[in-house]
Amino acid sequence: MMTISGQCQNGPASHHPQNNATETHHTPAKPLNLEPITGVTKKLLPLAAFFMAFTTVMTVLIIYMENTAMRHYQFRVNMSQDYELLEVAQDNPQLVTYIREVHLAPAIEPHHKPLESENAISKDTAYVLKLLKNKRDGIFVEAGAYSDGKTSKTEWLEEKLNWRGLLIQPDPRHYFSLRRHNRVRSQAVHACLSPMSYPKEVTLHQEGDGVKINSVHANSIDDPEWFNTRVKCFPLFSLLLAMNVTNIDYLSLETGGTELQVLETIPYERVKIEIIGVHLVTSEAEKDTIKKFLAMKKIHFHGEHQQLLHLYDESR
Repeated sequence: MMTISGQCQNGPASHHPQNNATETHHTPAKPLNLEPITGVTKKLLPLAAFFMAFTTVMTVLIIYMENTAMRHYQFRVNMSQDYELLEVAQDNPQLVTYIREVHLAPAIEPHHKPLESENAISKDTAYVLKLLKNKRDGIFVEAGAYSDGKTSKTEWLEEKLNWRGLLIQPDPRHYFSLRRHNRVRSQAVHACLSPMSYPKEVTLHQEGDGVKINSVHANSIDDPEWFNTRVKCFPLFSLLLAMNVTNIDYLSLETGGTELQVLETIPYERVKIEIIGVHLVTSEAEKDTIKKFLAMKKIHFHGEHQQLLHLYDESR
């Protein structure tokens, strides 16, 4: 009993300090004042949103500009390359039909004011006409017609002697001028004569002294000042077949340095040409080469006027 009573007496005494500790009251902490931080955040949010939007837009713009520059460069590279259809023969029926239905057009422009023509006959044309004994209703092919925008070696023949034929002009500006002369008895084609016996697609370079075909300028890809356009080049024989013509009275060639190559593509056993006029600005050696080549085809040199060679089929 004593022991139990002692424990009962000491028990409350031993737990008293713990009760005091439990009952101790702490002063509650004051809440933090977040108003200044919240105000700064509200001010920074629009700036952050603007910066993110600006960064996104600039990133997209830079990517777009890089892609555009790459596409533009690739386009200019493609514009400087020639494409040759090696497997297409010059008498391929599909090629002939394509030329006839897509590229041949009347040499007239009814929607614009006609350009005035020179009424006087040129010395070159008069010389050709003398060789042909003032022939009427003849057929011509003129490559390089209206290369200066205003003159043609066959216009007088068409207007005065009822000739008809084909006018060839690769330069798009001169081709437009050609059609404004309203050559009602002629067909026109915006193309060049291929120096090979198959069609090609090449780049036409506009230079100060005219156009250059099949000659890529060293800086044409990087120089934006150069005028470039793509142009089809067809063999002369393909164009004749599209015209349903194989007998020609007068062939006038002015192709910017490829005259000999063009002449070499003609199958002379299938085409008959009375007179060939070749405009040359090359050396005497080039002229002699043309004369010798055509002599083998029984077409002989007859005369030279200024820079024009006249070659005549004397077997006729």
